[in-house]
Amino acid sequence: MTTRRVFILGGGAALGAHQVGALKFLAEQGITPDAFVASSIGVLNACVYGSGGIPRLEEAWRGFRSLPRIFSPSLWHNPILGYSLFSMDRLTGALEEYIDFPELFASPLDMEFVVLNLSRGRGEMHAKHACTDWRELRTLTRAGYAIPMLFPPVQFRGDWYVDGGFAWNIPLERAIQMRATEIYLLAPIASQLPYKGSFSSFPDFLQRFVDVMWRTIGNMGYLNALMEDGRFHGVPVTVIEPTEQWSGFGPLAVFQAYPSKNQMLMAHGYRDAKRVLAEQRRLAVERPSPARSVS
Repeated sequence: MTTRRVFILGGGAALGAHQVGALKFLAEQGITPDAFVASSIGVLNACVYGSGGIPRLEEAWRGFRSLPRIFSPSLWHNPILGYSLFSMDRLTGALEEYIDFPELFASPLDMEFVVLNLSRGRGEMHAKHACTDWRELRTLTRAGYAIPMLFPPVQFRGDWYVDGGFAWNIPLERAIQMRATEIYLLAPIASQLPYKGSFSSFPDFLQRFVDVMWRTIGNMGYLNALMEDGRFHGVPVTVIEPTEQWSGFGPLAVFQAYPSKNQMLMAHGYRDAKRVLAEQRRLAVERPSPARSVS
């Protein structure tokens, strides 16, 4: 059977740099995607990868600072005259510098993006190959990372869309529908939180609750999946995510990207991918063969 590797790139804002390091290590092992399923920052990482591979991704993240692009006051895009706090123009201008949309549109690399259709009130998947041209693809990708309240919704084919990570951040089921034979899930939001036995105050309790909700919404696609022996519907799933060090929700931790932090996250992503694959190989060696298990 032909191998078909589907990479799921979940959302996590500035934590998306972790995916770059993981992608780099996987590529060094000869593990590259045949298709992407992406949401939020994963949409951008998938598009940059499709435009120039790992070198382009590293270049894009190496010097990126997010806050000057996020805090972009606008005459029209504000809570009084519009539907957001800021304009997204400054952010798209900086990010799309690394995306070649005509090349991406013509590429054989399959891509599907998660978006939240506000007009119809539902999460949706839209495929790259269903776009009529590269300009429509560009509009779709912008909808994919239009964080609601921060940025205005994006109109696509008559409906209004925002970031799909709030609806379906880790669409594990979609990879099965795309006929995956191997799934690599790169989740930038850590699923494990450090143990907390007591709370010092109401704000401390509230922060813990927010941390749990952030972790749950960010990872429910696979936290609630019925997996057996690392397989989902019989398909092997490799999960690469940050450790507890990067867990929890803090606005500056989540939305603030800057060069030294990006480099650190990429390094951690590389090490986490290396650790996960080493553990897989160790288990494969230790696992008894079918013949031995019968005896």
